[in-house]
Amino acid sequence: MTVIGSLVLLAGTALSVLSAFGVWRFPTAISRMHAATKSASLGLALVVLGSGLAASSPGIIGIGLLTSALLFLTAPISGHLLGRASYLTGAHRYRFDALAGSQPAALRVDPASKLDFSTRRWIGLIAIWVLLWRDVSVGSIIGGAVVGFVVELSRGSVSNPTRLNLVALARFSLYYLVALVRTNVRVAWEVATPFQDDIDEAIVGIPLSVATPQAALLVANAVTFTPGTLTIELADDPLMLYAHVLHFEGEAALRSEISRLEKLADAVFTRH
Repeated sequence: MTVIGSLVLLAGTALSVLSAFGVWRFPTAISRMHAATKSASLGLALVVLGSGLAASSPGIIGIGLLTSALLFLTAPISGHLLGRASYLTGAHRYRFDALAGSQPAALRVDPASKLDFSTRRWIGLIAIWVLLWRDVSVGSIIGGAVVGFVVELSRGSVSNPTRLNLVALARFSLYYLVALVRTNVRVAWEVATPFQDDIDEAIVGIPLSVATPQAALLVANAVTFTPGTLTIELADDPLMLYAHVLHFEGEAALRSEISRLEKLADAVFTRH
């Protein structure tokens, strides 16, 4: 276990170093984000996970998994905003730009006024609290219950609420994990090699056919967190995802890749 943990730690450290090197080497602001917001995030997650494995500590391993999940939920948000801001400056021209000259309406998820308290989410928040404190005691559980209760009371319901399909979420996670490793290796290789002549940046528009805005947001986050692609805009009416790609091989190639991701994401959320 110590050897495995050390190897995972080494992989995370290498990704983090290559991420910093990519920020220096890639030519444009958005291309640098492909190195900064994804490889660094996965590198951090591997460092935490490797630390838990090396120490044979279930608590630290759990924190590593939680860190990975929280990075997936938060890192893409900064990626969306920074990528969109960089694009709107107009500082770089692309060989293909599906967003040029258009002003699509951004996707909105409007909250409703009624309370949306979920016992399942509350229990999940208690579990996260206990994991972060690494203390399974009565006091820790009560503290997590109070904090989780306050968080749930502050939530409002959303229009067209959905239910989470855990089996479908597991399928999505497994497929996405494989894609994440593959694309991270590719970007890391490009950073490490002396030339980036094959980088061919473009903005591609992909029509989405998911049934819920939650699924659309999951696809957008997955696209941003995967090295080589970065969501610039998620537009409504019609539902469109505009993504920056490091390697433009035609719209069909990216649409085929996102289509599989879209089907898996759509199955994760079912309407009440």
